[in-house]
Order: sequence, then C-alpha cells, then structure tokens
Amino acid sequence: MLTEQVRILMSDLQDTDVVDLPTRRPKWHASAACRGMDTNLFIVTLGGSTAEAKRICRTCPVAVECLDYALAATNLQGVWGGTSPRERRAMRRASA
Repeated sequence: MLTEQVRILMSDLQDTDVVDLPTRRPKWHASAACRGMDTNLFIVTLGGSTAEAKRICRTCPVAVECLDYALAATNLQGVWGGTSPRERRAMRRASA
C-alpha cells in the first residue's frame, strides 16, 4: 500500500527535512495540491488511467519537489510529481 511505503520512506528523513514530526512529512507536502485527498486517486491499477491524478499534479505548486522525491525513492508506486512509476523509471534510465 502506498501509505505504508511513504511511512517507511519518511522514517529516513532528518528532523530538519520535516514539518510535522509525528507524521514525518517533507516540508513541501504542506503546499501540495493532493494534500488531504484520497491517496487511492493516485494509485493506478493495471490498465487504469492516471489522467485525474496528473491533472491535479499539473496544478500543484510543489510538483517539482514531489517528482524529485519520487525519483530518489525508487520503490514508490502511484502518481508522484505528475508521473507514473513507468515514466519515472524511464527518467532514471535516461539520466544514467
């Protein structure tokens, strides 16, 4: 589940990187367009559409920070920074 993956990833953050220590969210998350939304919207099952999640990401003021975060965390599923896991894998390969 995405929430569990995020919890594990966030546990590695330094205290200076977070705004809310009990939930271990990065500072940029407070400004995210997806904040407070159902995370299932951003998890796309096989054959599903990423269109709605990406539409929300296009309005997000911290999409770049979110994408950077997702590119660094190679095991994240779902739409992050307006990209799918497949798109992020391609971005990593292209930059290698």
